[in-house]
Amino acid sequence: MKKLFVALILLSLCIACGGTQKATNLISSGNYENAFAVSIEKLTKDKNSKSSQKHVPILKEAYTKAAANDLQTIENLKNINTSESLKKIYGTYLNLDLRQDEVSVLQPLYFEGSEVQFDYKDYAKDIANAKNNYSSKLYSEATQKMKGDKLAARDAYKLFEELIYVNPTYKNNLTQLSQNAKNKGSSFVLVTLQNKVNTISNDSIRSVNQINSGNFDNQWIIYHDKKESKTTYDYQVDIVLNSLQFQPEKTEQQTVPQEAKIQDGWQYQLDANGNVVKDDKGNDVKVAKYKVVRAEVSLYQQNKASKLDGTILIKNRKTGATVSSTPIFGEAKFQHLYGKFRGDQRAIEQKYYDALKSKALLYPKDYEFIKYSVLNFKQKVTNLLANQQF
Repeated sequence: MKKLFVALILLSLCIACGGTQKATNLISSGNYENAFAVSIEKLTKDKNSKSSQKHVPILKEAYTKAAANDLQTIENLKNINTSESLKKIYGTYLNLDLRQDEVSVLQPLYFEGSEVQFDYKDYAKDIANAKNNYSSKLYSEATQKMKGDKLAARDAYKLFEELIYVNPTYKNNLTQLSQNAKNKGSSFVLVTLQNKVNTISNDSIRSVNQINSGNFDNQWIIYHDKKESKTTYDYQVDIVLNSLQFQPEKTEQQTVPQEAKIQDGWQYQLDANGNVVKDDKGNDVKVAKYKVVRAEVSLYQQNKASKLDGTILIKNRKTGATVSSTPIFGEAKFQHLYGKFRGDQRAIEQKYYDALKSKALLYPKDYEFIKYSVLNFKQKVTNLLANQQF
């Protein structure tokens, strides 16, 4: 028992030493941020234990050196004056302030009976200036980008969105400026629908040209199914429904003969003289008796289908040129298999059982085929436009 107790003490000491050694090694390698994180985690769990208090001087060293590193980084970035450098300056000041907060909530901290003091600085003004400088740069770059083409406007949109995230009150019209950049950077596409099929009502195809671009990966393509007078369209997609064909109701029959050899009871085994054969124990020997059974399976395949043929024309509204013409079809199919048999069911193969359990079904109505053909057509149109680059 004593040996176990000693082993547990040694193990706990190794774990404690392992934590401080890890943090010390991190400081030696110049990784002050991670050394700080290791010690903060340990002290947050229990700052009063002896093993945790060994982290206090390590924490102070990591804290001091990390702050010095950050301040030097800021000095090195001050003369670069790019949005990236200004963003990093702002983030570094925030990090300095956050690190101080993490230490202050643990105060007081003691090592070997003495309180360990940490230096603090008020970074509020530095953070405000850095935030303003970064915001100003974002605004300036975004405004300049808005003077360019669509691709430049897309960059401007990203800059405005970043500015709204960092400093939403920098200007009172940031949301509108962001929307302006979105509009300028977007390709607007008018989607029209032309129905040449008399048997399809316009009500049943009302949604075919309503494209939800929010489901697409490309946020820069905006589809309208109705023309808006204030919108300048870059492209036009004409969906043309050309024809609808039906494959009429048809039931195909196939007859499959079935034959199997099955066990049909037993009989005594006889020798050459017609006597019953005995086994080693003197018992009569019995053998299985087989017979051939037959049946006939009739399979009935019910079929009906419809096919909606159409064309997708993509035009450049500015030049009037046709960019592409793609045939598309939507289809609906009804297929049902059922079966009947006559004869001995034991002759029938397992694979026909499902069909034999089924019965003939009523064929769906024509309007149901039209509905599903239109849905299938719309899905293919959506897939085509999802991969279209405008």
